[in-house]
Amino acid sequence: MGQSKNSCPRFREFDRRVFEKSLEWLNDPEIKYLIVAPDSDRESRERWFNSLKTNKSQYIKSIWCKEEPIGAFGIKHITPVDGEVWGYIGEKKHWGKTLGKQMFQYLVDYARSNKMTSLYARLLKDNIRSYNLFLKIGFVFEKDIGENMILMRLFL
Repeated sequence: MGQSKNSCPRFREFDRRVFEKSLEWLNDPEIKYLIVAPDSDRESRERWFNSLKTNKSQYIKSIWCKEEPIGAFGIKHITPVDGEVWGYIGEKKHWGKTLGKQMFQYLVDYARSNKMTSLYARLLKDNIRSYNLFLKIGFVFEKDIGENMILMRLFL
């Protein structure tokens, strides 16, 4: 993509360094709440990380700024036609700087190039930032999926 070494954002593989940072980010109560992260221990997260190379139902990347990992994103539950997008900026000083939009646009482009027909996102009703972000990208409200959760979908 012609990104310079210090440009922001840069998208990279989800490696051990990002995994270790993600353990910190997912222990932040605000981030954990906003992305509806389940409780899990280090051992189960290690098993998940070690499965990434062979798990074809997941596509995961990391986002970097100035040689520092700042977040993670991807598509899970991938089928031949759709998948669930997820992501977060773990370094809060980077919140509100359009990085989330670039991150999810990267996933939309990936899904299109892989002939998927739609992407969906599960989010908290009160996560207004994410809701507005998904609207800007073209997702639409599909349905309520629980007391405080909604499903949004983008048809590709």
